[in-house]
Amino acid sequence: MEKSKLAIASDEIIRAVAIWLFSAIVIRYFIKELYLIILIATAVTMLLTLLIRTYYGKKNLSKERQIKTANTLRELMTMDNGKLLTDLANAVNGSIDSDAIVTLRTVIYPYFYGKFPLEKLNHAYNLALKENKKLLIVCTELSVEAEKNLELFSDIPVSVLTKNKTYNFLDKYGLLPEVKTRHKRKIRLLKSALKKTKIKGYLFTALVLLFTAAFSPYALLCIVAAAVNITMSILCEVKGY
Repeated sequence: MEKSKLAIASDEIIRAVAIWLFSAIVIRYFIKELYLIILIATAVTMLLTLLIRTYYGKKNLSKERQIKTANTLRELMTMDNGKLLTDLANAVNGSIDSDAIVTLRTVIYPYFYGKFPLEKLNHAYNLALKENKKLLIVCTELSVEAEKNLELFSDIPVSVLTKNKTYNFLDKYGLLPEVKTRHKRKIRLLKSALKKTKIKGYLFTALVLLFTAAFSPYALLCIVAAAVNITMSILCEVKGY
């Protein structure tokens, strides 16, 4: 089961607290001044949090790309097939023949209405064979029957684009549909505070506060404020907009 954003945020905060406590316990054997222990432990926590956030941030970006690709390809099912064929034909300088697009060397057969069936594969192959050109199938996914029989079509070169490759192909020609999303109403102040673009700002502020703590008579307040900024950066990452 996939964790909720609140659960992920809780995990991140608990992990940051654990790092801070472990660092403080280790540092106390080398340094006796309390404010220095707190200062160094907080700095170590911030550094490790940055490294962890960078690692998981890359994973989240990959996951977001997969979700975006899936939503975009799903949106293609609602598009008018005639308009899609016309736009693609114009983009590749081809002409429309039945449900395919014929270019100088290739017959392109787009299909976005579920898994690409075997009967469509036969139809596309016959069109390309008649034109004596390569066949390029652009779809979201091949059906099991089409995939099993694909190797039987050997008289002309046959290439198949699915999922990410289909996304990149359509993106290349500017043919990706706009994904319709419904945004729930959010409290404006909360939305503004948790923007992902503010992560670096929170971390930079925390770093400045840590340096300030070393020279300020209000070191504890600076450290607490730095910890708050680190926490906000974590929340922006896992629950940001």
